[in-house]
Amino acid sequence: MLLEHMAEAFLSLDERGRVLRCNVRAANLLGVDPERLVGQEPWVAAPTLAGRTLHERLAEALEARKPARFLAALPPRTWLEVSVVPVRDELWVIASDITQREEAQALVEQTEKRFRLLGERFQVALDSAQMAVWETNLATGQVFRSEGHDQLYGYTEPQATWTHEMFLAALHPEDRPAVEAQVAGIFETGVKSYTSTYRVRGVEGGWRWLTSRARVMRDADGRPMVVRGAMLDITPLKETELALQDAVRVREDFLSLAGHELKTPLTGLSLQFQMLRRLGEEDIHTLLLSERVQVRLNAIERGLRRLSTLGDNLLDVSRIRQGQLDFIFASVDLSSLVSEVVTRMEDDARTAGVELRAALEPRLVGRFDRLRLEQILANLLFNAFRHGGGRPVEVRLERVPEGARLTVLDEGPGVPEADRERIFARFEQIHGAARVGGLGLGLFIVRQCVAGHQGHVHVESGPGGRGAAFVVVLPL
Repeated sequence: MLLEHMAEAFLSLDERGRVLRCNVRAANLLGVDPERLVGQEPWVAAPTLAGRTLHERLAEALEARKPARFLAALPPRTWLEVSVVPVRDELWVIASDITQREEAQALVEQTEKRFRLLGERFQVALDSAQMAVWETNLATGQVFRSEGHDQLYGYTEPQATWTHEMFLAALHPEDRPAVEAQVAGIFETGVKSYTSTYRVRGVEGGWRWLTSRARVMRDADGRPMVVRGAMLDITPLKETELALQDAVRVREDFLSLAGHELKTPLTGLSLQFQMLRRLGEEDIHTLLLSERVQVRLNAIERGLRRLSTLGDNLLDVSRIRQGQLDFIFASVDLSSLVSEVVTRMEDDARTAGVELRAALEPRLVGRFDRLRLEQILANLLFNAFRHGGGRPVEVRLERVPEGARLTVLDEGPGVPEADRERIFARFEQIHGAARVGGLGLGLFIVRQCVAGHQGHVHVESGPGGRGAAFVVVLPL
């Protein structure tokens, strides 16, 4: 009666493994009748057991005659927890059906694996987006955060703890009042969600732009209990935004400068044409070669040359941006070319009230683009006329070990050392200088043209620390 009322399956085996006694539960598990099972080895009565774990472990127990406990599977999907105990000449086998427990355990493991994979994929997504999630328990002050949270602040390893005070301490001073006002609003208003964008200082010392979207969880009385949200590093986006704003500002400044620069020579040209017309009206016999007419024509020529230079500079900036600034090299006597340009620009110097001097070493011949060299010297001279304060401007050309050294010196206020590299950038002029004209393109184009000749250009103080000396070195 005890055997038949047992929840476990029971077998008693003799020393050869034949079944002496069994209960119905054991016979049902093996899928055979109890009468057929008694007197036979279990794996003979139920051939599907042959070679399986139950067969092997029972054979070992019969030989060793020692207690044992193990798990075994029966086809198709039954799991048994088996205990073997030697009793005198017999071997008692007690087996419990643990299929439901094993299936539940397998389900738990499968679920854990799925959640682990989801967590890993979620973390990869957060890391790829430079994003992190966080949660603050307002009752306990505890802060949960994902792995990437501390990395957004520049930490290479996760911090042991994180507090609201640490968050506030990292904020940029200009952004902290707005963030603190939002935090206060959680308690003072019924806000359910909010978005904030702010800068935080990373441990490396730089500032990072973060944006955080948070949701406030409240109790039945509306008291805030938990705040959870997601943070995203938008530093590259912010830098792009600021760069675009700066580009818009530069464009507006450029359009204003271009309008002013183009209007000046056009106004002069219009005035000269009006004066020529008046001369003709006063005396219809006025000759083109008369002095009064020649003065007007020379002024018109200077204005047209200035307009041409402005147009060339604008076109060259476009070509430089597209990588299409072209050069045509030929054998050129640099000394003769510089002399020609200086002579040609003497009228511009007189108009600017500047004495133009030249000290040129003869016969410096090399392979150059003639038009680009004229452009280099013309831009440097126009720059000296503007910024030289009306004092003399000198052009020097000499041979040096590196090749030819062309220097344009003025006696103006000079270029501060902090600006000596920046002024060669596009649209740049000296900060704080009085408005003296120009688009901020001349020196930019000079550098590009010099680079096209495999040379280099820089600015330094003039002799005795007075004025500025723009130095161009070209290989011969």
